[in-house]
Amino acid sequence: MPGLDVLPGPPLPAEDSTGLPAEWRGRPHLDRPRPAITIALIGGQRLLRDATASLLTAQDGLQVLGTFATAAEFLAADFKRSPAVLLLDCDGGELGECGTAMRELGSTCSRCRVVLLCRTAREEVVRCAIEHRASGVLLKSYSTEDILAALAYTSTGRTVLPAGWQQLLPAQPGCAARLSPRHRQILALIAAGRRNDEIALDLELSPNTIKFHIRALYSRLGVRNRVEAANLHAQITSGDG
Repeated sequence: MPGLDVLPGPPLPAEDSTGLPAEWRGRPHLDRPRPAITIALIGGQRLLRDATASLLTAQDGLQVLGTFATAAEFLAADFKRSPAVLLLDCDGGELGECGTAMRELGSTCSRCRVVLLCRTAREEVVRCAIEHRASGVLLKSYSTEDILAALAYTSTGRTVLPAGWQQLLPAQPGCAARLSPRHRQILALIAAGRRNDEIALDLELSPNTIKFHIRALYSRLGVRNRVEAANLHAQITSGDG
């Protein structure tokens, strides 16, 4: 997808054996009918928030259930069923407000996927997305078609981030020295978007062995998920680690 990196994301709560939320049973590349993705917009200037809602509502495959000035206002709303995706506007607030909103939403709306929305990719926004396990960061310059495609990717458990997001985060010094050759192999495959079973097949190891190595890899790098691991891999291979 132009301008976006699609990365494997943390596991999402599932309602059945498919491993996907009820709102989205298919994958974006499958040519079959899919229910509309339900959305709520939170934060930002009211006129811009309402204009964005109108644009998204006109897009087939998206349904905006409401717009809200703050996370608290959204949480006070009475929904028969919560929106599948929350678009959180990160522009205009003070430093740290994004993290506060993410904590508020995460504590009471665990089934919602949260995607951050901003004018330009910034370190604090990308870091907030990674630290609070958001489903991605989208720029306001993206077309509605690109936003729909990005949200479809997040429904499969993957994370979408602006291209070049790795360069916004400073490297952790000395992280490369803590990795064995096997861990470097696995880290490269994680960064390439390979699943655990695919990594096991590539390296001719059992899936349980791969899980063990990944836990050890995360511990050595001080990361919590595949997105953070992919970020460090980009820093290591660019010579910053």
